[in-house]
Amino acid sequence: MRSTSEFDEITVFGARGHSLLILRAMQEHWQGRVSIRALVDDVENGFIHPSLDIPVISSCARLHDYADIPVMLTPASAALRRDTALRLAEEGAILATAHCYGMPHVDPAVTYGPGCVVAPTARLGANIVVGAGAQVLCDLVAHDVVIGAYSTLNATVSVLGHVIIGEGVNIAPNAVIGNGTRERPLMIGDGAVIGVGAVVVRDVESGAKMVGNPAMTVERWKKFSRLLDAH
Repeated sequence: MRSTSEFDEITVFGARGHSLLILRAMQEHWQGRVSIRALVDDVENGFIHPSLDIPVISSCARLHDYADIPVMLTPASAALRRDTALRLAEEGAILATAHCYGMPHVDPAVTYGPGCVVAPTARLGANIVVGAGAQVLCDLVAHDVVIGAYSTLNATVSVLGHVIIGEGVNIAPNAVIGNGTRERPLMIGDGAVIGVGAVVVRDVESGAKMVGNPAMTVERWKKFSRLLDAH
């Protein structure tokens, strides 16, 4: 998968709410250094975006007109980002790896996977690996953390130390992922969903949906709520 973090123009796959939220933050950070040539949307296209004054085009049009320009992946869906990245790789596209290297609140040794997006507000500490196509839009990733490919850490999330996050994980706003240890990192399995404001203090199985403080599965939370209601 070809990628670059050095670019002065890009196309952006995604033209709706979540994508625009990311794009606005990155534009503020870029301060005009990066030109956005087009937004790619395979559902609605063929017009000029009303607020950005940028053409919205199809994937076919991108391949025809902008094949040599890096593509930044911004959809909210992990599955869509993964599938799009694989298709773009087959087309020979270059993924834009968008991060904020050199900022004082970002450790210079952070490892960035191809096509990931890291918000300029995110504080990143030592020994952090960001996987391919991941979105790190949160406030804090403390130290010794692995973020799996195509996972999403939404705004105001905090991830503390010694944590391994699997692939395709979605962590909702205001969630807190507690500390593991060097000997036993806290593990969040592939495809897990961590709900708004959840506080994770123990391992999470793959595919689990977690809510509450302390976080528990949705099924267990429903049983707990019924017990409370019965009393």
